[in-house]
Amino acid sequence: MWNRLFIACVLACSCLNVQAAEAKDLKVLFRDGQSFITWQEDASVTGESYRVYRHTKAITTKNLKDATLLLEVKEGSSRFVEMWDKSNTKILSHKKKKADWLIPRLCIEDVGEDNQAKMLAEDTGLVVWTAKEEKETPIYYAVTIVEGGEEQTDIAKGNSYGPVNEQKQDIGAVLFHRQYSKNKKTGENQHTRDWYIMYMDPEKWNVDYIGYAFAFALTKKSFKEGGKAPSAHLDGIGTMCAFSASYANYGSGDFSRNALPTWYFGYGEDIKDRSKKEGGMNTQQRIGNYVQHRFMQTVLFARRKYKITDPRLYINGNSMGASGAIGLAIAYPKFVTAIWANEGYTDYANSGHKNGKKMWNSSQWGNYGKPELANKVKLIPFGDLQLDWYMKHDGMNVYDFRNAAKFLAANVDADFPLMMIGHCHQDGSIPAWSQAYPFEEYIKNSRHCFSYCVSKGGHGWGQAIKGSPMGYLVRWDESRPGFSNVPAVVASKYGKKKDESSRSYALRVQWGVKEKPIDGKFVQETETTWSMPFKHAAKLEKDYFVDITPRNLQALKVKAGDTFEYEIHDLSGKPLAIADFAAYQNGDKAKDTFKNKGTITADKHNLLLIPSVPIDKQGCVVAVSKK
Repeated sequence: MWNRLFIACVLACSCLNVQAAEAKDLKVLFRDGQSFITWQEDASVTGESYRVYRHTKAITTKNLKDATLLLEVKEGSSRFVEMWDKSNTKILSHKKKKADWLIPRLCIEDVGEDNQAKMLAEDTGLVVWTAKEEKETPIYYAVTIVEGGEEQTDIAKGNSYGPVNEQKQDIGAVLFHRQYSKNKKTGENQHTRDWYIMYMDPEKWNVDYIGYAFAFALTKKSFKEGGKAPSAHLDGIGTMCAFSASYANYGSGDFSRNALPTWYFGYGEDIKDRSKKEGGMNTQQRIGNYVQHRFMQTVLFARRKYKITDPRLYINGNSMGASGAIGLAIAYPKFVTAIWANEGYTDYANSGHKNGKKMWNSSQWGNYGKPELANKVKLIPFGDLQLDWYMKHDGMNVYDFRNAAKFLAANVDADFPLMMIGHCHQDGSIPAWSQAYPFEEYIKNSRHCFSYCVSKGGHGWGQAIKGSPMGYLVRWDESRPGFSNVPAVVASKYGKKKDESSRSYALRVQWGVKEKPIDGKFVQETETTWSMPFKHAAKLEKDYFVDITPRNLQALKVKAGDTFEYEIHDLSGKPLAIADFAAYQNGDKAKDTFKNKGTITADKHNLLLIPSVPIDKQGCVVAVSKK
């Protein structure tokens, strides 16, 4: 009897001494405007989650309710979500083998001299918080554990930390791998790319769907401190950022191996399970531009790292990448200066084919919702006027936002980058009838800066006709021309052979800029005057006339109703006459109405239109002055 009582008492006492599950060894590392919060997970429990709290006072058990709950994360939060397959069962592979830059766990410290990624341990929890305080502020953190639906709210030394002096800064990135490739000539290993992990602000992010940490690479040979801004290449389907081509420069792939490929825009706020490919097809929700935002963050990081002040960003892409390039051009027109987009979507609502085939609906409509839902965009701000021009479109129907012709027409008063866009008649993936021809009908009389062609061929770079010679020359601090009333001209494959089935518009127009003048002449501008030289850069295409609208003005002041005088003369300064246009075909109506001088009036959009400017091989200069 006494033995039984003794055993019962011992068991009762031992139960009272059972330690509650808890997070331990809480630490916070602050760098580049972000706090990297880590803790030791409790190995004695499974299926638990952790809550991260933040406060301007030291957090205790008593004042925990006054602290801000930042995020609740499941165990294993240091797993690198983007590097795993959709079901989180195995690390992704690259060309049937694991690439050196594919790592299973996240890093918060730069790689060491041994080039071994400093990954967090499997039992380490992680949350990265982006500071918003404009002035340096002491911040305190605490982490609690939630087990079986119950939160352990005891705060002690092991699960609290502070103060951490935080302040809003430009976000950085963690260097986790240096990539080397063998030189084909010398056989030596060369340092070719640097791989980084960047962490987005979870307060703005759909963390459950894709995670807020992502990998990107900078191609070493393309970046020089204080040098020119390298172009950005957007890969097509079948890649992700970790598998981007070396010439991508900013390591820009799509998401087809991890989450939905959203064609360089974003995905729904309410999609939680990234393994369900069509999760948003019938969902009424806001559509965030997450993919665009994080791509631009890599560009901004690279510019800061290499102290690049070059006023341009040129983007090229094919297929899905072309669709993304068009989207970036209309979303960031004050920052993106030129795009070359081959075989891209111009109207996401009409992604089907005439034969009823709906090849990409699961990718596009699965993210944006069916067009009839009219889901609206939620655009993530940068806090920068040059980048946040597009914020005025926050809340716009996503399909109107991703209809290039409709969007450009609704914003004819705004200046957009040079848009070099091409399509093919026989494309079986992105159909010409819904993506090329409607856009062609609009762009030729749009008054925007563009170069467009539709030609014979299927889907791929091999069918592309060469674009404008101005792609790498356009800058955001120099004015550029807008084109309208542009006739269709037969183009040639890279200047070698005419493609009689092609229709090109302003394809090879060249205008004089400071970096590359025409006969020593380039764009000149004052508050009351503007002039620009033009020339035809093609070998085989015919000459033609277009109407010119001065765009991206740096000094010239134009208001609706203002009158200006214009003049058109040759490169030597001599006024042009009808007799000078022997090269033009008789069918060119502009030849019959050409005037080398006249008066024009600014329209309601505060834009000018200079009529019948010749685009030929001898060249001309167009000048306007306020009357």
